Amino acid sequence: MQFAQFVINGLMAGALYALIAIGIVAVYKSTRVVNFAHGYMIMIGAYLYYTFAVLIPDMTWAPSWLSSWTPEWVAQARVGAKMFSPTAALYDWIPNIPRIVFGLAGAIIGSGLLALFIERYLMRPLLGQSNFSMIMVTVGLISVLSGFKSLLWTGDAASVPHLTPNPAFRLDFFGTPIFIFGANFMSMIIAALIFGFIVYWLRHSSAGVAIRAVSEDQSTAYSMGINVPRVFAQAWLIAAATGAVAGAVLSARDGVSPSLGLFGFSVLAIVLMGGLDSFVGVFIAAMLVGVLEALVQWQMGGTWVEIAPYVAVLIVILIRPHGLMGQPEVERI
Repeated sequence: MQFAQFVINGLMAGALYALIAIGIVAVYKSTRVVNFAHGYMIMIGAYLYYTFAVLIPDMTWAPSWLSSWTPEWVAQARVGAKMFSPTAALYDWIPNIPRIVFGLAGAIIGSGLLALFIERYLMRPLLGQSNFSMIMVTVGLISVLSGFKSLLWTGDAASVPHLTPNPAFRLDFFGTPIFIFGANFMSMIIAALIFGFIVYWLRHSSAGVAIRAVSEDQSTAYSMGINVPRVFAQAWLIAAATGAVAGAVLSARDGVSPSLGLFGFSVLAIVLMGGLDSFVGVFIAAMLVGVLEALVQWQMGGTWVEIAPYVAVLIVILIRPHGLMGQPEVERI
């Protein structure tokens, strides 16, 4: 019964889509601007993770605890562990913990600084202008970030350490074997936890209330004493942090390469399907698209995988123009 295997694979992919989509929705809810460059911000986050987790630790001047941290008990336990077992995978992963933590911290901080620069010097001066002009800035950012990447990093694909151990598990589902890789499963858990935390924070914190108020009416939010530029900066920071984590996960799964920048366009279709202003709708759409892609790959082959999500989005938009759970805008006169 391969159906269960592909559904599980689709759910794991959908959770990653949802993590990426958080950034697009957060920026749109606060600024009413669709960030077309979000995929390329994820690409920069992936290269930053590669820099801090691989390049810097391998430098001659890097501290020993960062470049070759292998506790004696880990080395001894690794010798006695069965090859390709979950225990062996765990002991292989433990020495990479300093690299992973250093790389993830560097990616999040670096992506956050980039997001603050974009918001402060590119987006904030356009406050009061049409949304179209701000959207065109994000389109121009695609070329800028792509060129920035080429100046600092080569275009060759490179591997980076997984955020979690990556053993292969074999489970029996009603007599059918199902194989799950640990890193993919944990990435799904991490993505779901981050998504849930951000949604809870937006609904119950004062900063979240401010973001929701600004998304409803910026002028009224200003008159109520809300610092709208600060809300914009917070939304871009959310997009940068979640994008950096997603970039680290993607780079560990697929390798670091410029093609990661194109990933954002696929997720943008998912956001349109779920609703640009609905976190819950986007999460549901991400899971549906993830499962749909897996089933299409199973039944029709990889050629149709890239087409299926867009067909699904077109069908949903024809029925519900604002997405599954998006709210229609009502213009009051």
